[in-house]
Order: sequence, then C-alpha cells, then structure tokens
Amino acid sequence: MSEQAPSPHRRVPGGVTVVIAAYDPLPELDEQLSALTDQTYRGPIEVIVSDNGGSAALRDHLAGNWATDRLTVRWVDSSQRRGTAYARTVGARAGTHEFIAYTDQDDRVHPGWLAAMTETAAQYDLVGGKLDQQTLNAPDVARWRDVSSVDALPVCARFLPFASGCNFGIWREVFEDIDGWDADFVPGEDIDICWRAQLRGHTLGYNPDAVVAYRFRSTIADTYRQAVFYQDGEARLAQHYRAQGARRRPLLHAAVHVIWLLLRCPLFPGNWSRAHRGKWAFHAGMLVGRVRGSLKYRVFYL
Repeated sequence: MSEQAPSPHRRVPGGVTVVIAAYDPLPELDEQLSALTDQTYRGPIEVIVSDNGGSAALRDHLAGNWATDRLTVRWVDSSQRRGTAYARTVGARAGTHEFIAYTDQDDRVHPGWLAAMTETAAQYDLVGGKLDQQTLNAPDVARWRDVSSVDALPVCARFLPFASGCNFGIWREVFEDIDGWDADFVPGEDIDICWRAQLRGHTLGYNPDAVVAYRFRSTIADTYRQAVFYQDGEARLAQHYRAQGARRRPLLHAAVHVIWLLLRCPLFPGNWSRAHRGKWAFHAGMLVGRVRGSLKYRVFYL
C-alpha cells in the first residue's frame, strides 16, 4: 500500500478516536456522523467533535443524539485559539483510544473507512486514504479540481508524501512524539504533521480502500480563494523545510501552467462552460497563491 517500509512493531488498533474539527458545522456534520454509525470496523469508536467556535447550541445538539453500543459522540471546546490544527490537537487529547483518525465536518466517510484505516495502521505509524470527488459534488463541480491519485499519496514540494487532513490516521504515541499538530501552519497543517513525523523516522502508509467523499467549494469564487490560500501555505512549507529537501517544481512546469491559463482563458470562445470556468479559476488561484507565497515568505516557489 505504500513505498515506505512498514513498522514491524504495530498491531491492529483495539479502538479508534475519530476527531472532527468543527466550526458552524450544521447541517453537514449530521451527515458525517450518520456515516460514522455505519462503519464496518468492529472495534469501539468514539467521535470527538472539537468545536473551534465554542457553540453551546452545537454542544446541546450533540448531547445524546448519536450514541450507539459501539459509537459515542462527545463535544469538546477548542475555541481558545482559532484554526483547524489547534482544534484537531485539542480533540485528539480529549480522546482515549490508541489510534486517532481525522475527518472533516462537511465530508462523508465510506462504510469501510475505519476498517481500512486500522488494517494499514497494523503496519504503519500514520495512514492516509483516497478522496472520492464524485459523490458529494455536482458533475461540473467535480471537474474543477484534481485530487490525489488512487495509487499513492500526493507529494508536495518534490519532497515527501502526505495524507489529507480529512482522511488521516495516526497512532497516539506518534502524535505525542511529534507534539500534535502545529497550530502555526494553517493552511498546510496536514502536510506539516506528515513531514515532521517522517523526518523523525515514522512511517506513512496508504490504503485506497480508506475512502472519504470530499466536498468541494460549490462556487467559482470560493474555489479560487481556496486555491490561493492553499498555495500560499505550500510556499511557506517549502521555505520552512527547504534545508531538509523541499523545493519548487521545475520552471518548465510553471511555464506550462501559465501557457495553459492563457490558452484556456474563459474569455475565449469554447471556454465558457461552468465546468471549464471553475477549473480555470482553481488553477489561476494556484498560480496567484504561489506568487503571493513566494513574495511573503521570500522563497521562489513557482
């Protein structure tokens, strides 16, 4: 499942803490919780909803609504500091099980998600899975973005692979060894935690059967802004990990990117469909984010 060598001392986790970083999550959160009640994994599951907004209404909504014989749902307050990374750390430390799995409030895990996660966790220190871009998105929106390959985890900055934060698992002892998520890295906190763990000698595995249906932004403007935000974060990561080997793409890739944007500009006839405009906006946002990040962090990252 991964090019990295497995960790021989691992075993199948006896229970899982699922952490969901939340901020104004309703109604999508209920869909995610419902999916977690349908998991084929047979061990005990606790779900920690780490509320970055500190909402009493959300706490009351969750109280007693989702408990089953194998699944418990708990609300914790993580509003002391804004950000997904901080909420994920608070949520993990509120949990009790030896393996921690992360997913997001507006996505939906497939029924076999935790079974696949724990299967691979028997051999690796961290685990990533596959993102399904079709289930939760309209057909034209699903074409706006490229998600990770079905065959392997993505690699950022020509350095190391990483797992998306919405489909990620880590043993608790490894989480404590690297001191959890770095709240200063937003965005890019999922790349950072995977890189820090690997640089300390921990192994990252991949199971394509650990599937999470991933919800895209549904407007072109939001998609553009998200792309800028993400690529700005990538530039920061490239600067921070430059000494360890992170580096930009070859200049030829950047040139091809610019040429593609010029040729596929939505102002030209034939490029007017919403599917095309959304894809173009995402790729334009990527370029703008890389330029902005390069200037902000004083690193050439195009």
